[in-house]
Order: sequence, then C-alpha cells, then structure tokens
Amino acid sequence: MFELEYLVAFGLGAGLVAFTPVVASVAGRESSITKGVSGVGRGLTKQGLKVGLLVGSKVSGLFKGVQSGLTEVGESFGDILAEAKADLAESKTSAKA
Repeated sequence: MFELEYLVAFGLGAGLVAFTPVVASVAGRESSITKGVSGVGRGLTKQGLKVGLLVGSKVSGLFKGVQSGLTEVGESFGDILAEAKADLAESKTSAKA
C-alpha cells in the first residue's frame, strides 16, 4: 500500500510548494505558471499526506492490537504464576502433614 511512487509524489509536491515563492518572484504572483506550480505542488503534497495519514492509522491500529495481545499474555502469565505459587504452597503443606 505504501509504495515508492507515493513517496516520490510527496517529495515532488513538497518541493514544488517550496519552489513556488521563487517562481512567484520571477513570473509574478498572479501568473499562470505560479498558479500551476502551486496547484500541482499542493495536490501532490496533499495526496502524499493522505497516504501517510492512512498508513499511520493502520500502523497505530496494529500497535494497539499488539499491545492488547501482550496485555492478555501478561495477565495469563500472572494467573499461571499465581497458580504455580499456590501449588507449591499446597505441596509444602501436604508434605508437612
């Protein structure tokens, strides 16, 4: 889903947005060239950011799932540990009797 083309598009878009003031100073703020560079740059940058946000939310969801799973494993381990301690205590009491 997160491919090299999206990274390239984002990089080009961000570069064009950063380059827009230079074009505006040479061609004029209201020129069609300035508007074109700005529009294309903004569009590419926005698409790249959308993909980044989408991937970020998917990765965040994945980490939340992993965290939840680890929490369950920790709880299970705690339960097993408590049972093992109880078994040891029980075997010590029955050995004394």
